[in-house]
Amino acid sequence: MNPFQLTTSIIVVVVLGVFSLKVRIVNITGFIAAEIVGSIILILGNAEWFIVLLAFYFTAGLFTKYKYEYKKRIGAAEEKGGARGWKNVVANGLVASLLAMGYGLVASNIFSAGLLGAISTSAADTLATEIGLLYPRQPRLITNLNKNVEPGTSGGVSPLGEIANLFGGTLIGLVAWIVGFSGFTLQKILTITIISGFLGSTFDSLLGAWIQATFRCPVCNKITEKTTHCEKTCKLIKGNKIFDNNVVNTISTIFGATIATMIFLTI
Repeated sequence: MNPFQLTTSIIVVVVLGVFSLKVRIVNITGFIAAEIVGSIILILGNAEWFIVLLAFYFTAGLFTKYKYEYKKRIGAAEEKGGARGWKNVVANGLVASLLAMGYGLVASNIFSAGLLGAISTSAADTLATEIGLLYPRQPRLITNLNKNVEPGTSGGVSPLGEIANLFGGTLIGLVAWIVGFSGFTLQKILTITIISGFLGSTFDSLLGAWIQATFRCPVCNKITEKTTHCEKTCKLIKGNKIFDNNVVNTISTIFGATIATMIFLTI
C-alpha cells in the first residue's frame, strides 16, 4: 500500500468512525476500538474485507436501535442508548483483525474464509438477539427447549431469533459476493457464511446457557448479564465471572472462523 492509499484508508476509517459516534452506534471507547479494528482490516486485509465489516457494523447498530424503547421496557436493551463500548467492538472484531494480520503476511484465501466465518457469527448472533427480542412469546432455553426464559436471557432462543440468525449469515454472504471476494463463487460464499454464522451463533447460545455469568439484581430482582444493575452490585447466580458476554462472543467468533475454514478446505 503506497502512502496515498494509506492516507486515504485512514481518512475513510476516521470519517466513518466519527459518523458512527455521532449517531451513537458506539461511545467514545467503542469509537477508538473501532478505529483500530477498521484500520487493521482495511490496511492489512483489503477493501472487500472492510466493506463486509461495515455491513455487519452498521446493520448491528441499526437493529440494536430498532424498537429500542420496547427493548428497554422489557429490560433487555443495550445500555447507553445502544452505543457499543470498546469491549463489544473488540469481542466482535478481534478475530477478524488477527486474520487480517495473517493475510498481510500470507495473502491466502483461507484467511478470507475465516474472516467471513467470524463476521457471519457476529452478525448472526447480534441479529438473533436484537430481532429475537421482538418475539411476542417467551424464548426457550437452548439446552432445555421445554423451559421458558425471560427475553434477553443468555442461551434463550426463539423462532424469530433463529430466522434472524440465518438472515445475518445470508446478508454477510451477499455483501461479500457483491463486493467481489476473489476466488469465491456465490454458492461457496453463502455456504460458508450461512453455516458458520448459524453454528457460531448457536455455539454462542450454548455457551450462554452453560458457562456465561448470570447475575441477580438485589434491588429489582432481575436476572441480568451485567455485574451492576439499579446502581448496585449484582449477585452471581450461575456460570463463571470470567465468561461474560464479551468473552463468550470472542470464543464464538473463533469457533465460527474455524468452521468457515473447514468448509473452505472441503468444498
